[in-house]
Amino acid sequence: MSEQIKVAQQEDEISLKELMQKAREWWQYLLSKWIIILVFGLGGAAVGLVVALMAKPKYTAHLSFALVEKSAGGGGLADLASSFGISGLMGGGSSGTFSGDNLLEIIQSRHSVEQTLLSSVDYYGKKQNLVEVYAQVNELKDGWKEQTKNPELQKLTFPIGQNRETFTRTQDSVLFSIYSAIVKSNALTVARKDKKLSLVNLDFVSKDELFAKLFVETLMKETYQFYSDTRTAQSRANIKMMEAKADSVKRLYESSLYKGASFSQVNINPALQVAAVPGLKQQNNAQLYATIYTEVLKNLESLKLDMARETPIVQIVDTPRFPLEKEKLSKVKAVATGGILGGFLIVFYLLGTLFLKNAMKD
Repeated sequence: MSEQIKVAQQEDEISLKELMQKAREWWQYLLSKWIIILVFGLGGAAVGLVVALMAKPKYTAHLSFALVEKSAGGGGLADLASSFGISGLMGGGSSGTFSGDNLLEIIQSRHSVEQTLLSSVDYYGKKQNLVEVYAQVNELKDGWKEQTKNPELQKLTFPIGQNRETFTRTQDSVLFSIYSAIVKSNALTVARKDKKLSLVNLDFVSKDELFAKLFVETLMKETYQFYSDTRTAQSRANIKMMEAKADSVKRLYESSLYKGASFSQVNINPALQVAAVPGLKQQNNAQLYATIYTEVLKNLESLKLDMARETPIVQIVDTPRFPLEKEKLSKVKAVATGGILGGFLIVFYLLGTLFLKNAMKD
């Protein structure tokens, strides 16, 4: 048994010696090729320097906000809804769907991003959609012109104010591809600074400083408008219904006043007292309609107050201001990375060729 152990130890020693010998041979071989390694290292460094000089800087537009959630709760809105038999519609509505972290997903949703891209802005004195600015900044139109298979793409535009429902298939496809590029490249990031806090950070990275600023500001505006409209949709529907009732009661009230006036007489004969009855009825109707109209107006104001309480408030904490945060590839870092990468590549190549030569000899 001890002899077997000794044999195993001797084999391990032989294999270790062989490995060290191989390493020494490889090292000597690489030293003999130091000029080639140096040339490739300097070449990699030169390439890194060129990349650093040609690389365009990236700008980050930062915006932070706090969402103040409000609720109408009970009171006038709930009581009035109950009186009209619509209390079942007032059980919180959309507040549960569009609250908390869901707002972060709304900001990054396809709806919000595409609405932002289709919003018109003033870009260096020219009014155009952000999608047109994006295509210009990222030089997409040059590639579109080369698409001979799709003539529409060669002259594709997104006119300001064009109805979304009238978009062609090509327009829809390009808009979706731009949305996907923004999301997949992580150019747009939305996150809470701390889950215990209500402060949300919104960042967007672009090669164009002005576009980055305009995109973030417009995205925040479009998202808040969509969020607010959704939260107050039921309240606005109730207000619209109450305004229609108020107009109807007002017309009945005015009609009763005119009809009552047509029955009035300055000197009425006692024998004609019966003829005054229709006029008295119209006066009573007018008083009744006046009372109802007053109550409807009070309830309408209550509805508007409740909708104001329901409307969420977004408090902007930080807004993007020039100059934006700039990130550019460092020349020193690019040269060092290129030189090391070039050196490693030629070393691997040289060792690979040496290994193949030895294998062929064996």
